Amino acid sequence: MKNDKTSGAAYTYCNPLPIPDIPRGKDDWYANEDGMFSHENKPVQVTTPDYRSISDPTVFYHDGKWYLYPSYGMAWVSEDFHNWKHVRTEPYCPKYSPAIVRWKDKFLLTAWICPLYVADSPLGPFKLLGDFIGRDGVSFKPCDPAMFADDDGRLYLYAFDTEPNETTGKFTCKIVGYELDTEDPRRVIRGPMDIIKMNPENVWERRGRYHQDKYFGWVEGPHLLKHNGRYYMIYAAPDTCDTSYCMAVYYSDDSPLSGFVCQKRNPLTFHEGGLITGAGHGCVEHGPNGSLWSFYTISTPITHRYERRIGMDRVEVDKNGELYCPFGVTDRPQYIPGYREVSAGQPDLVSLTSGVRPQASSYRSEHYAFYATDESNLSWWEPSETDEKPWIECDLDGQYIVSAVRLFWRDVNLNYAEGRIPSPVDFLLEGYKNGEWFTLLNEKQEEEKNIDYHIFADVVCEKVRLNIKKRNDKTTNIGLIDFSVFGRKK
Repeated sequence: MKNDKTSGAAYTYCNPLPIPDIPRGKDDWYANEDGMFSHENKPVQVTTPDYRSISDPTVFYHDGKWYLYPSYGMAWVSEDFHNWKHVRTEPYCPKYSPAIVRWKDKFLLTAWICPLYVADSPLGPFKLLGDFIGRDGVSFKPCDPAMFADDDGRLYLYAFDTEPNETTGKFTCKIVGYELDTEDPRRVIRGPMDIIKMNPENVWERRGRYHQDKYFGWVEGPHLLKHNGRYYMIYAAPDTCDTSYCMAVYYSDDSPLSGFVCQKRNPLTFHEGGLITGAGHGCVEHGPNGSLWSFYTISTPITHRYERRIGMDRVEVDKNGELYCPFGVTDRPQYIPGYREVSAGQPDLVSLTSGVRPQASSYRSEHYAFYATDESNLSWWEPSETDEKPWIECDLDGQYIVSAVRLFWRDVNLNYAEGRIPSPVDFLLEGYKNGEWFTLLNEKQEEEKNIDYHIFADVVCEKVRLNIKKRNDKTTNIGLIDFSVFGRKK
């Protein structure tokens, strides 16, 4: 049944990233907490249904490994983008937007409205240094911070800020920058200096799905990248709850604090519809062989408006020195960092199940089988609670070479207090050809993955079927947001 030809699937990743142990969403109780690190227990006054979320990533490549620091928890480490290891740092949950930078022989860490911490390793433990201190001697905690250490050893801080807007009677969002004292990195020696202000002429900065607010948008989530001597300020707009959420770029050839101009190729990451929606607040960082990669926030607001996941894509520099994503924001397999140069293009793999109307063993409460193949992250197939052996099957309408599968599970009726928590899902993926069913994958999961991406040897199939063999946590029902089998025409 197997084909000797290779599609390169073994060297691919797929969005959203298959990050294990996605944290519990805590948005509705952050406002009740002081300090940087969040409590684990939900306050009694918070009645929002439980959900999970991961967003706003700061990422860096260090000693052959990728380190990912998102909102709600940290950190995750990977060498191959197939396997991410969750390392619970001490302290653990930084609320929103952690920012980490390698500085001298240390690692500095801060986050949303938080003080500064330091550690000897990128995974901590982190020791409190204290609040930042302005030139006027007044202490402060930055909102949506980013930190940058230049080649000359000088250290910088960037943050979200506002200023009054006489036209609207509200405020204008902006990004400000500071230079910090290299002897005491809490202390500001220059700034704040305005880096970016919300500009209504930049349509992508206008709030609303259709950018209909001509006067306001959230300009936030700064991240400073230096590449080939140019400083790139990557930022997010216009609102994390909108499908219009994106990242865009200003750049400067002068310094990390001045001379920034808006690049013409904006926005950098933008994807309004389908499974990958949003592509906002994140970063752009160097990977192997000087390559550049964007990491961004994907909006998946089913249970809560701030429910989110994370994606990534390749970044290139054009002849004018502007950043762009050569393949855009992707929802199908891409080559992992370090495997091939961008000139090799994309793997010859597309979703063969997208738009197919599947058959299924059952469905519950109008969560039809088609919702697993409709390319939406807001709908899902859910088998009946009494279905002991649920399955979903797609007819490919011809013979195709299949190589990989993405499963995006839906957390149904989570309740941490009652012990209804996420758990691994065992499954059997089968292929069909010439009247015979055969095994593609037989997975007994040792760790829980909300998003699961698997590759396997090329096989010719006419149909594919997913069998949910065992729900390891019988207190919750299982849902499937996406069932994508990737391949190519025979």
